[in-house]
Amino acid sequence: MGLRILTGLIGAPLLLLFIFKGGIFFAGLVFTLVTIGIWEYGKMVTTKGYQFQTILVMLSAWVMIITCYLNFKDWASFGLMLIFLCIFFLSIVKYPRYEVSDIAVHFLGVIYIGWTMSHLLLLNRMEEGTLLILYLFFAIWSSDSGAYFAGKFLGKHKLCPSVSPKKTIEGSIGGILTTCLVLYLLNAYCGLLPNYSVFIIGVVISIVGQIGDLIESLIKRFCGVKDSGNILPGHGGILDRFDSIMLAAPFMYYCICVVQYLG
Repeated sequence: MGLRILTGLIGAPLLLLFIFKGGIFFAGLVFTLVTIGIWEYGKMVTTKGYQFQTILVMLSAWVMIITCYLNFKDWASFGLMLIFLCIFFLSIVKYPRYEVSDIAVHFLGVIYIGWTMSHLLLLNRMEEGTLLILYLFFAIWSSDSGAYFAGKFLGKHKLCPSVSPKKTIEGSIGGILTTCLVLYLLNAYCGLLPNYSVFIIGVVISIVGQIGDLIESLIKRFCGVKDSGNILPGHGGILDRFDSIMLAAPFMYYCICVVQYLG
């Protein structure tokens, strides 16, 4: 527990530094997280070691990250086309060793990690993008904390015991309420969003973040591993730490798009 807290005390300020620096610094952070995340994913799902398809997934994710940073929105799907073409070509060359299930698993990697995380850069490019990124991270952090403490002191009913035995319905509700409260207080100070949207976004991001956590737990159970990696002492791997952010980032981006559209 002490190692986990120490890693958090070092990692959180570094993360905030990159967020406030923005630009190429934040893009570099996202690029690094995606690269390590895909490497961890490849290690979990590939039983034959680090194979060429993991590199293809990584290259495709890089294409999406770079095009989002350069604001080439119409080109962002090029990464998907690249992975589609290369992995199917690989399956033809290596048939029957490389099966349809392998294609599906590695195509999932570029969506699950590359596509989702690229929305952090799309968020950052919006007006007041730095604040929007802070809203997102504070929403996830408060959701995790609220769920943990509510579950610890009030939790009685299991949420999804077959996937994550420790999570409870009471904890999930506590996470949602904590997120709404924290975002309301943050928005009261920053005045970035209409008040009605803060509560809607808080509920959506908390629920989606919790689902993201469960998705990563499900993948680890499929693969028979405890952690996705060990790069973050006390926390595991990048996917263990950013699983909620990955799924929440696209939802945050599209929620903001809707709010801006509605005026």
